[in-house]
Amino acid sequence: MQRKLTVVLALSSLVTAGAVGVATADATELPVYGVTSSGLDQEQAQQLQRAFGLKDVQRSEYGAVSFADEQRYQYLPTVDKGQGRPDEDGNATAQTALDTEAIKRIKTIPVEEAAKRAQEGLRAAGVLPENATPSAQYTTFELSDPNGRNALTANLDTSVSYTFQLGGIPLEGEGANVRVSFDAQGVTAVSHAASTYEKAGTAKVNDLAYGAKLCQKYLGAEVKPEVGYVYVAPPLEAKADRIEPSFRCSGRTADGGAPQAITLPAVVGAEMPLPGPGQEPRPDFQFKMQAAGTQVGSEGTGVCSGLPNTAANIGTFNTEASNHGITRDFSWLDGNAWESDFKDPMFAGGDDTNWADDVDLTYWQGHGSGTGFYFTGCSSHNDTKLANTEARWGQNDVEWMSLFTCLILEDSTGGQSWAQRWGQAFRGLHQINSFTTVSYNSANHGGKFGHYMWRSPFLWWNNPMKVRDAWAQASIDTQPASVRWATMGVYQPATGGLGNFNDYFWGKGAVGADLASTGYFWRISGAS
Repeated sequence: MQRKLTVVLALSSLVTAGAVGVATADATELPVYGVTSSGLDQEQAQQLQRAFGLKDVQRSEYGAVSFADEQRYQYLPTVDKGQGRPDEDGNATAQTALDTEAIKRIKTIPVEEAAKRAQEGLRAAGVLPENATPSAQYTTFELSDPNGRNALTANLDTSVSYTFQLGGIPLEGEGANVRVSFDAQGVTAVSHAASTYEKAGTAKVNDLAYGAKLCQKYLGAEVKPEVGYVYVAPPLEAKADRIEPSFRCSGRTADGGAPQAITLPAVVGAEMPLPGPGQEPRPDFQFKMQAAGTQVGSEGTGVCSGLPNTAANIGTFNTEASNHGITRDFSWLDGNAWESDFKDPMFAGGDDTNWADDVDLTYWQGHGSGTGFYFTGCSSHNDTKLANTEARWGQNDVEWMSLFTCLILEDSTGGQSWAQRWGQAFRGLHQINSFTTVSYNSANHGGKFGHYMWRSPFLWWNNPMKVRDAWAQASIDTQPASVRWATMGVYQPATGGLGNFNDYFWGKGAVGADLASTGYFWRISGAS
């Protein structure tokens, strides 16, 4: 078994040490930075394409550049086993088996070599930001046996993600995103969305003691807050002309849970995030027939749980669904998001048959842990935590449970592995998409996930991505390098290794049949 390795170049430790020094000081003034350039122009995009020998790169009108090889991106060797039995709605399915011998033969380049190649390629193209520090990690595939023990681990590719600083303080956000991934043949994916900055004066900021109290207010009394200064680089399409210091709020609860990390303004007198208009309260009971056809649902907890961007994020997911003609069966926010919507009816008050398990894909955003996700501060219908032991998904309809929350698929917690904790949830479910680490609150993750999953082809590119690849790419676009996304599913050794490894969304490509759980599970995870 190959160990998962992480390498960070020596420069990173020096920058991090500087950041810690700044973050622990009671600073009263910090620099404000003006944006001097944003994104890449067409010539720079072509230079990037040539430097890495790519067939094409896609450049947005705002200068963000992306490329993902449609055959080699996070490639997992599988074997086509022909047509499967129709799903519950009568949709045709395909059977795909894992080629374990081919997986064992996968060659990946060492992390040190990947970091070197990324540096050289970006520098040759003239698009390596001066304030960028690389870290390299493997994207890994794992099989777990019925006892939660590892049965197989293989590295699929090597990715290089960049972290950024301004004056020793972290710079994070969708506008600070450079990433390159490699297989043994070369580059399989590139993301580049970055700006350049120069100092444009200073601003008086609240100190970290004040920041800790502010973070506590938003994240809740049960969270032990951790706070530091950060600059937030907004998406390039926001066309920001300056950025000011913010507080980065994170922490842990007593049961090991973690809130999604958030940012709040640090400048004295800055306006704090406020609740949006909200929804009309939903009735205590609503009779609902099982949904027919292809549908999605969404739920999330926002400012009531200290998450300023949830309503906007859920909105982007819903908009993408609507733009692609996909029916949204439900979308509940804040006090209308209920634990009972995700809980199986075999448990008191459970009603997932009418909600999370009544659509093909459910998207959730909120706080989480390795043992469930939380509704604390927003609702208690019928509880404030959906525990992993209460999840039984796929008995009715849902194929893909997509949980934009923290730590759901972390390696181990409470003496149980990811497979042991969430294995019993697979009752026809194809995949859980989530994270192994803390995730960061985002206003765009849901929309990007939907876009990559449902987009329409143009000429030879822009084809829809597999569900797991769409989840990974949306996370790469919106999360810092420290965040690891993950997808897990069922593996059936007795049927030749069948599993829902390569599912597309309905109508976008092949989808596997519902599979009974055997106690064996697979997981793919990688760095953002």
